Amino acid sequence: MKQSVLVRSVLSVALISASTFAHANGTHEQFVDPAASLSFDGWNELNRNRTGGALTVDELVAGSGSNVAGSGDAVFTRVSGDHYPAGFGLYGGASTFTFTDTTVDAGATALVFQGIINDFDGQFGGTPFSLTLSYNGGSQAIAGTLVDSALNGGVSDYFRYTWDLGALGTPVGAYTLTLNAGFSQMLAFQIDQVAAVPEPETYALMLSGLGLIALSVRRRMRGV
Repeated sequence: MKQSVLVRSVLSVALISASTFAHANGTHEQFVDPAASLSFDGWNELNRNRTGGALTVDELVAGSGSNVAGSGDAVFTRVSGDHYPAGFGLYGGASTFTFTDTTVDAGATALVFQGIINDFDGQFGGTPFSLTLSYNGGSQAIAGTLVDSALNGGVSDYFRYTWDLGALGTPVGAYTLTLNAGFSQMLAFQIDQVAAVPEPETYALMLSGLGLIALSVRRRMRGV
């Protein structure tokens, strides 16, 4: 009986560890779920036909809370400009948006932003959109690191940026991401607060260690 409980415990830990690598994303099919995500905020169906009630300009200006199941309490706001909820996404000319969150997990060492942004200005030789971080009520404007993108000719173009919070030298209790965009269309966003992620080799060593512990306990129990 004790042996069975031990084996189940080891398997549970292994499954939990493996689950951090990948699972279906609920915000957008092109988004990934970062390993070691502590919390996230997702905005999908950024259009006038949104399920559960139309997204409106008034809501954008007042601040729209994340609407994906499991999200936290971050707010997405159109600060200036003329983007509006069209039939397929937020559409318009030059606009400034902010993503604000005053609930940052104490274990978060990075932010990961993902967005579906069809940046028509950038594609036509104009100024591309920009995305910067400020924190703890400050006026910093720290550009994110682009770690992945998939340009599909202005149809669901995907971008992923990260910020290393651990390198800032101070605990981050609140943050604001500022998105400046020209003529563009936006479909979905997600921001993850992420803890330090062990290397794959670390997971392998951990699972090997658990297996050796289980084998050792089994041998001891057989010798009793």
